[in-house]
Amino acid sequence: MKKFATHSWAVREALARREPFDTYGAFHAVEGYHLPFRDRLPHRWREQYIEDGDEIIYTVLSYRTPIAWVLRCGAVVIPDVKYSQTTSGHQSMLYALSEPAEGALAIAVQEERQEARERATRRRQASAVGTPRDPAVAISAEELTWSAVRERAGALEGTPDTVARIDDVLSRRVPVNSGEAAIYSAEYLERKHGNRDRREAA
Repeated sequence: MKKFATHSWAVREALARREPFDTYGAFHAVEGYHLPFRDRLPHRWREQYIEDGDEIIYTVLSYRTPIAWVLRCGAVVIPDVKYSQTTSGHQSMLYALSEPAEGALAIAVQEERQEARERATRRRQASAVGTPRDPAVAISAEELTWSAVRERAGALEGTPDTVARIDDVLSRRVPVNSGEAAIYSAEYLERKHGNRDRREAA
């Protein structure tokens, strides 16, 4: 199953295409009817979900609670229910279920991927031995910071997953004040793993 960062354009595209996906958080989608599910869905909507059962072709979940589903006839059901701040963030993505798969979402995803490829190319060019840095491909301070984060992550325990997540963050725009940006910041990694190194040395 495809795995994305929670608030990425790739998730929106998957929703528009009604494709199953997973994220690094509690937001995911599956084909068809999903059992078992958590009982945080209010009774009326729980009964509706069960009744729709065989007609459901796609279910979107937050913490294993169905927050939207799509019926065979194409109807999209989004319960009007307030949840936690995290689930509310997941609910804010559900508009993509009613967007055309080949429309603005697909264009935005393609632009993000192109920007990621261009950033990767600039980093490779700048790090090439003996290659003078071309002002046209100058690397921003933010990108240098992310490069340092990736290099630091490469020396940490559990590197494949950590580096994969950082690569995912690097492949798209992440709000500076988001939790995702915070947990992969140079300061966070240095504090977390620097403290661990000091404990081991003691």
